Amino acid sequence: MIVATAGHVDHGKTSLVQALSGVDTDSLKEEKQRGLTIDLGFAYIDAETGQRLGFVDVPGHIRFISNMLAGVSTIDFALLVIAADDGIMPQTVEHMDVLKLLGITRGAIALTKIDRVDSARITEVTDEIEQFIAGSFLDNADILPVSAITGEGVDTVKLALDIAADDTEQKSAKGLFRLAIDRRFTVHGAGIVVTGSVFSGKVEIGDSLTLMPQGIPVRVRGLHTQNQISETATIGDRCAVNLASAKLEIEDIHRGNWLTNNSGEPSDRIDARLTLLESETKALPHWTPVHFHTAANHVTARVAMLEGSRIAPGDSGLVQLVLDDNINICVGDRFVIRDQAALRTIGGGVIIDPFSPKRGRAKTERLNLLKCIDPASPAATLEAMLAQSPSGVDTFKFGTAFNLQAEQLQHISEGLETVVAGAGRIIGSAHFEKALDSLLQHLDTWHAENPGKPGLPVSQVTRLVRLPAELLEQAIAELVAREELQQDGNLVKRPGQGVQLSKKELATFEKILPLIQADPIKPPVLHDLAKSMNLDPKSLEKILNQVVKTGQLIKPVKNRYFVPEAIETLKLCLHEAANDAGQFTVQQYRDAAGTGRNLAIELLEYFDRLGITRRQGDVRQIME
Repeated sequence: MIVATAGHVDHGKTSLVQALSGVDTDSLKEEKQRGLTIDLGFAYIDAETGQRLGFVDVPGHIRFISNMLAGVSTIDFALLVIAADDGIMPQTVEHMDVLKLLGITRGAIALTKIDRVDSARITEVTDEIEQFIAGSFLDNADILPVSAITGEGVDTVKLALDIAADDTEQKSAKGLFRLAIDRRFTVHGAGIVVTGSVFSGKVEIGDSLTLMPQGIPVRVRGLHTQNQISETATIGDRCAVNLASAKLEIEDIHRGNWLTNNSGEPSDRIDARLTLLESETKALPHWTPVHFHTAANHVTARVAMLEGSRIAPGDSGLVQLVLDDNINICVGDRFVIRDQAALRTIGGGVIIDPFSPKRGRAKTERLNLLKCIDPASPAATLEAMLAQSPSGVDTFKFGTAFNLQAEQLQHISEGLETVVAGAGRIIGSAHFEKALDSLLQHLDTWHAENPGKPGLPVSQVTRLVRLPAELLEQAIAELVAREELQQDGNLVKRPGQGVQLSKKELATFEKILPLIQADPIKPPVLHDLAKSMNLDPKSLEKILNQVVKTGQLIKPVKNRYFVPEAIETLKLCLHEAANDAGQFTVQQYRDAAGTGRNLAIELLEYFDRLGITRRQGDVRQIME
């Protein structure tokens, strides 16, 4: 169980942790000289329940609020420290606000320095504390009088923590691995080491991870969790990771970076639900500059309102946080914002969407989609988003946003009424059927306006329906399977539409077809066909060109017409003629196809135009 101390500066947090664990967390020289916990301090003890208790001694000085946030992001239990002589102080209130904003639900109060006051003062401060915590997550929590100097009450605090540890539920290690880096250094003989809190997932020695947002691949050489050598680290652990990478330098790593196998892109626009503290005297207006803190990240940002123009003290609202730097973040991550001067905490909340758009952020459709998102339930969110999204859901973005492993995403997708596209997008069945109907209606209109045309290019169909390319491909395939649509290469059309042969054209084609099929690889030239039919060559050419538009004949060269099956055979001859490198000469193709030299050259020029082959001097290269 991870326990975070919080409270006003010089209220005895570090001394209490030392009394409980025997470890002095003021490990930095500067901290010793100034009597402050500047960076995060850690100490560990084994509880009588068998659990290992980890203490995160967070700094109390107001200038080091970002360090405190990095420490409390993954805690199980808060120990709010209040000195008996001072009582509740400004930073006590601020730290309590931060704990609330970060969603902490369990904790106790350590009433320290009781050796400095009499019993009447202890009673007075206890009453003050009870009023202070009323209605909060610490309402009715234990208030534990203690002195780190005399040792009085230390065993009572230990017992309370043991009981809390015994009641702590084991966190699920599902999800992609994420470690928020708060320190980095080098160790002689080992190399680069980073420390941080494991937000989710599990990692083992030898695993491959990525330093984000830099995108540098690394390998795990060694692990320490709770100050012990370990083979694995999991969610909730305080962890030190020894990294190996040919591309990594110590200067590449910064506080706020992540070690992860989540491949989601960093973002500088994030949708969130923001709560403004009741203690604020003014409403928070649109485009307010703030300091944004999440995990070990600290960046400056602007708050763009998505509902109304401001948030009143004590109220919540949907906002877009426009950051001055890209960061990696996931749905459900907690954050805190401070005022422009970084003097006070003014609010915080939970991330709703880490991939917010630059345009249309406050459109009704967008807001309805955001209101579907439940950070605690990706399954319910996916179902609700599918009901709201006519264009479907990008499963890659959804999975990375919720930090889901592939099997988790597959599991929550099962049972939903969806159509799955090949490129990682799913769509609700009702929306898919509406898109199919819309596509057919638009094609009917197009055919009416373009009689006689062979069909509409797929690239133009995308303008008719609101479907991404991968879903459009799925829609066309479905309609072709239902025989409500026909596709010929890049053209689609409704059955019975497109180029229609007249009776005369159809009769002529039916007489010509056997002549062409008699020797499909070397069909007669146009002049010979016309002579055999006793027709003018130009008149016959006009008829056969109409047949080409229907797709029943292909005209690859100037004066010959082929059935489509013959072209496929001639394409196979390319591979028969080619060597292992896919190259061949005209002569080699002529011999493989069994044609004359001139026809072989004309056919190869046709394949060149299609991009199937490419001429390179005296040889050709197969390109597909």
